Amino acid sequence: QPELATKLSERNMEVREVVQRCEVVELLPLDNNLEEFLTFKLQRAGKQLTDIMDASAVDAIRARLSNPGSHRKNMVSLLYPLAVSNLVIAAMNLAAEIGVPQVNADVVK
Repeated sequence: QPELATKLSERNMEVREVVQRCEVVELLPLDNNLEEFLTFKLQRAGKQLTDIMDASAVDAIRARLSNPGSHRKNMVSLLYPLAVSNLVIAAMNLAAEIGVPQVNADVVK
């Protein structure tokens, strides 16, 4: 999050002493690890990925959290853990609300 990096800059006199005591770590997008991340998160809750969503849902999550970059050939990935988790929670809630047994691409879209 570029905004957070700006706020946590050592140049910002209001937070300089705190920032000097912290280590800022930049998380990269999940990209090719999306399915493994979802599997890990759901296994911690005692579920299998296939219990909750089908393969089309994983592809739809990837598509929904990827945007064309400034050059049309480049895609900008927004597949950060927080964004993925928020989208998955919203999709699971919508699936439950409309009575769909598994999250699928239509639910994610």
